[in-house]
Amino acid sequence: MKNPIKLFKSIFKLEDNPEKIAKGFAMGSFIGMMPIPGFQVLVSLAFASLFKLNKKAACVAVFNTNLVTGLFIFSFNYWLGQKVLGIESGFAFPDKLDIHFVSTIFKAGSEVYLSLIVGGIITGIIYAIAAYFLLKNILTKRLKKEFSN
Repeated sequence: MKNPIKLFKSIFKLEDNPEKIAKGFAMGSFIGMMPIPGFQVLVSLAFASLFKLNKKAACVAVFNTNLVTGLFIFSFNYWLGQKVLGIESGFAFPDKLDIHFVSTIFKAGSEVYLSLIVGGIITGIIYAIAAYFLLKNILTKRLKKEFSN
């Protein structure tokens, strides 16, 4: 697998409309917050194709949740979802993010998965909006700078 930093930097080398790249990245960022590790890239690719967004930007963005950050993000999303829904659960979050994560969450019950989804939607919306405007601004400035030289 490519270095995540190099993968992210590749976004700035894409030759596409800054709007399409930023929208693709924002959508992928949102999907990256959903509790479906291992399937996020496929879902992101499908939606990017459906909505005619930049596919590479969408697929790179889902790596906001990876083996390093995923456990923290999903734990936070779970906590947030519980607070919003008013759910009390004795579920202990897994110590590591691996291939069994999704089955562990499903086995924990619908309240746990619902908490993860609600928390993921909230953080996903916030992250997607921030990512969209930040990336669009950077790409637009970069494009203007290239044309002025």
